[in-house]
Order: sequence, then structure tokens, then C-alpha cells
Amino acid sequence: MTHRETRGEVAQDPLTALLKPIFMGSDFYHVAKQCGDWLLSHEHAVAPSFHLVTEGQCRLTWHDGGEEHLQAGDLAFFPGDAPHQLTPQGVSTDTPTQVVPLRSSRPGVGLICGHFRFVHDVPPAWFGALPRIVRIPRQARGQTFQHAVEAFAEELSNGDAPGHAPVTNALANALLILMLRHCLETRLLDQRHLMAFLDTPVSRALKLLHEDPRRDWTLHELARAVGLSRSSFSERFHRVVGTTVARYQGRLRMILADQALANGESIVGAMLASGYRSESTFRKAYKRIRGVSPSRLKTHATE
Repeated sequence: MTHRETRGEVAQDPLTALLKPIFMGSDFYHVAKQCGDWLLSHEHAVAPSFHLVTEGQCRLTWHDGGEEHLQAGDLAFFPGDAPHQLTPQGVSTDTPTQVVPLRSSRPGVGLICGHFRFVHDVPPAWFGALPRIVRIPRQARGQTFQHAVEAFAEELSNGDAPGHAPVTNALANALLILMLRHCLETRLLDQRHLMAFLDTPVSRALKLLHEDPRRDWTLHELARAVGLSRSSFSERFHRVVGTTVARYQGRLRMILADQALANGESIVGAMLASGYRSESTFRKAYKRIRGVSPSRLKTHATE
């Protein structure tokens, strides 16, 4: 009697299916304890990002004047463009600022800050359905989630351990999935919304737009590529995504432009990075979508 090995294929859930083709990894831009009177500015946070408060408490201030309170154990997820500032609470303004390692015994606010990278630096469209901040306190996390957070903080506190980089990236990637799972469990994100993005013609069109956002896609080209008539595709795309193809691609291009400007590129450089061929067209599109001129962001980026 011969035995044959069989492998059962595990069906992907919507969250995995949507993230797997476009998620690229994580980067960390602040891992330290802030002591004294300090300010951390996140003016150009155009990529989905997060803050983990490991010790102490601080105030998060939005550009519109709103405030959030973050304390030890809080994990804050920012799904999209969310410029803000962090400052300490209960500290005299004449206390000298000092930045020390997370493991330091000095009193202060321990912070781990990072962002998530996607193909072409463009996050998934369905992130737009989330609030501008998802705050997940320690008591709101299940056992698996909490263990992942603790392991992540411990690994980043020990930056010289062998294999440190791949381990921290793997743990940060797990945090993203767990944060999004939390959003589904608390109904901040609707499972039906994710399922809609798996609509085959629309998901294929989104894949094409994300793979080459600089290309001047026409409605006719995309409809033909996914095997639908122009009118059927237009209606289906709007029903699933919630906006038109032109507006969606415009937002993708503005993310690329914001990224270029934040990295010090000129207006012309941002124009080219986002796929525009005319500076005047780019300036008009930027003002229409962002509500301000690209020159204003360029000025802020160089301050």
C-alpha cells in the first residue's frame, strides 16, 4: 500500500489577502526615553505610523488644536496622514531636555515610534475608513496582542542583540496585523468593507493603480484591463471604493508628492515623483486635493 502526502491549502482571510501583496515592512525613527521639557514634531507623517508609550505619559496635539492623552502601555496607530506633536505632561518648562535609552532609570516618557511601508509608499485605500488615531490601551489588548507588544518593546530596548533587525521588523509587522484585527473586533473596521475590496475586477484595478500610480490611467484602459464595460466598471469601482478612479489616483499621487517634499525634493521633483508632466497642472491638482499649495508643505519640510 502506497501512501501519498497531501497538503491542504489554507484559505486566506480578507485581511491577509489584502495586505500580503502590498505590505513591505516597518521602520523605526524614535526609540528612546524623553526626559525634561521636550517636543517631538510629526509634521509630515504621511505613512501609516504608530507610537508605543513604554513609560510615563504625554500629550498628543493635532494641528486643528485637538488633544489626546497617552500613557504607559498605550499603543497609538495612525492609519494615514496625521501631523501632530508630542509633549510631556506635568513637567516644568525650565527642566532641561535629555534623551536617554529606554532602559535608563531616569524618569521620563519612553517612546517607540515607527511607520509601515507599502508598495510605492501608498497605504491601502481601506485605511481611509479608519479614524485618524486608533488608541489601544494595555487593558484593551488580548493575551496574544499583549505578548507581542511586550516582546517588541523588549527587543527594541536591546538593540545590539544578534539578529535584532529582522526580529524587530517581524514583531512590528505582527503589531500591524494585531492592530487591524483589533479594529475589526471593535467594529472600527467593517469585515464587509474588506470583502468588498476583494471584488475581483475592482481589486485588479486597484492593483494596477498601486503598481504604477504615475501612469495616466484612463477609465477606458482600466475597464478593458479588468474585462468590464466603461460604465459598469465606473459604477462598480465607486460602489466599492467610495470615490471615482480619477480622485483615487489623484490621492495616490499626492501621497507620492508629499513623500518627495518631506524628503527635501523641489516642487519640480515632487511633480515628477508623482507622475505629472506640467508644474502648473501639478500645483492645481495639489491645491485641489490637499487644500494648500505644495510650496507650503515644502516650506514646512525645510524649517
